[in-house]
Amino acid sequence: MDPPPRPLAERLSARQWVLVDIVVAALVYVASAGEIHAGGPTAPSGAGWIAARTLAVGVACLSLPFRRRFPLAVLGIVTAAVAFVNGAAGPPDLEGGGGGLLVLAVPLAVYPVVLTSTRRRAVLEAGAAVVAIEIGALVAPGGPDWGATLPGLALAAIGWLAAENARTRRAYIDGVVERAAEREREREERVRRASTDERLRIARELHDVVAHAMSIIAIRSGVARMALGTRPQQVSEALEIIESTSHQALQELRSIVGVLRSTDTDTTPAQREPAPGLAGLEQLVAQIGEAGVPVHLRVEGQPRRLPAGVDLSAYRIIQEALTNVVRHAAPATAELILRYQPAQITIEVTDNGRSSPDASTSGQSANGSGHGLIGMRERVALYGGNLQAEPTSTGFRVLARIPSSRGAT
Repeated sequence: MDPPPRPLAERLSARQWVLVDIVVAALVYVASAGEIHAGGPTAPSGAGWIAARTLAVGVACLSLPFRRRFPLAVLGIVTAAVAFVNGAAGPPDLEGGGGGLLVLAVPLAVYPVVLTSTRRRAVLEAGAAVVAIEIGALVAPGGPDWGATLPGLALAAIGWLAAENARTRRAYIDGVVERAAEREREREERVRRASTDERLRIARELHDVVAHAMSIIAIRSGVARMALGTRPQQVSEALEIIESTSHQALQELRSIVGVLRSTDTDTTPAQREPAPGLAGLEQLVAQIGEAGVPVHLRVEGQPRRLPAGVDLSAYRIIQEALTNVVRHAAPATAELILRYQPAQITIEVTDNGRSSPDASTSGQSANGSGHGLIGMRERVALYGGNLQAEPTSTGFRVLARIPSSRGAT
């Protein structure tokens, strides 16, 4: 929610407010001084008291432009001047005023004190000013000045209420602005987390695609090199496998790059290959077999359509596990068991080839410190599952459990 528009009083600059205060002070002085002189030097005041009242009015009005910088001092000056003019100097005579209009300066002096002080302190300061003004009016030599008592109290209350209203409005606007800033920070944090998650997802995809393809290409190119000149048929088969694997990897890389290049404003979305899933499991098993690691596939339970994210993660986990067998355990055979259970899907990959000495540094280690196993753990953790990767007496075993719904989402 956007903050409400600020009132005109809050849009004025400090210099503009000083000019406004000067104009108001001049008007109050002219009205009060004119009221004083309209009565003339009649008893009981006399000319001296008229001059004294005029001077008090002038001092009070001169202080008003400084009320925002020195609120308490200005309140004290205005209070003393009003109490003097309406009290100690005597009440207005019958033929003219005694400067009672100076009481109009009271709300102007009370307002900044209440606005800039705590409520408890403002009560004490403004209350003391009102009491002083009322006492001055009640103890006037010529008798209580009832014409100044009630107006002084009423005008002080007006200044108080105006300041409280401004304080409440400021607090409300500050709250709205703070909530808007908090929502913006939360939005930026969500965007940051989404960006990080997307980078990790793309990094996993790139690793899985490149590692799988390069492992098969490396194995088959080695076969082709050794068979060169002696077994041309094996060379041809190896080159054919390298060609098909590289083409498939390029297609997947184009799909990933297409996601990176596409934007929300694209009018024609990039043509991308569908993401791989368990539907392509037999083709993956065949590729691994061509790389020199026969895979025995067993599916338990009733196959069903999985959510797209779970389907892709399951495929990538199987791909990485089998690729690790090719890289670190070949020549060997592997067994892949895919279990469809009511609330989850379980993947188990085992091989009967002991890991090579450099397996721990290449990606297949018991603690899962390699990039491949880290990627598998991230994919499983994304859906609240768990992964076990550990050596066995004859080779290595990867067991992944991924929670899934009964149907696609």
